[in-house]
Amino acid sequence: MVSLRNMSLRAVWIHALTAATLTAFFVTAGAAAQEEKPADAGGAEAQTADSIAGGPARVAIILDSGGRVVIETLPEDAPGTVDRFLALVRDGFYNGVRFHRVEEFLVQAGKKENEYPTIEGEMFDQNLTHEPGMVGMARLPDNYDSATTQFYIMKKHKANFNGEYTLFGRVVEGMDLVTGIKKDDRIERMEITR
Repeated sequence: MVSLRNMSLRAVWIHALTAATLTAFFVTAGAAAQEEKPADAGGAEAQTADSIAGGPARVAIILDSGGRVVIETLPEDAPGTVDRFLALVRDGFYNGVRFHRVEEFLVQAGKKENEYPTIEGEMFDQNLTHEPGMVGMARLPDNYDSATTQFYIMKKHKANFNGEYTLFGRVVEGMDLVTGIKKDDRIERMEITR
């Protein structure tokens, strides 16, 4: 312990100022650390596209036939579209939906009639290409911001789609099943796996 009797008035003043400064620093640092905690840490609402543990969210499509296709989302390339897709999956929106469009180059599922607002197109800032396994959001031909719920999976390269439709995921498991999907094949359910 420092004895005040052996210290000059200036030394006492510096000692007191240093103690006050350190106290203020620790009090401020503690308050800042508490403010940095997310308000909803660990809650269901905190599970957004790019905050799910283990990397970007993955979604499993369980087909009526028993097959399983897994899509890894791309939140850095299409955050709004990924958020919508994950919300639809969580709500069970795609459960029981059929693949209504099956072409040589893609398969597509979703519903035309729905109450969801449209999503702003995110295709213009993307460097992604429409290769086999890429997953995109369908839209009306004359409106880049008209996507709602219909998604497609590419079976073949389609260069003229690049920059025209928002890509938001890629198939990481079950691509062989995608190529075998027929018109009106049904999705039993979809679930977030990570």
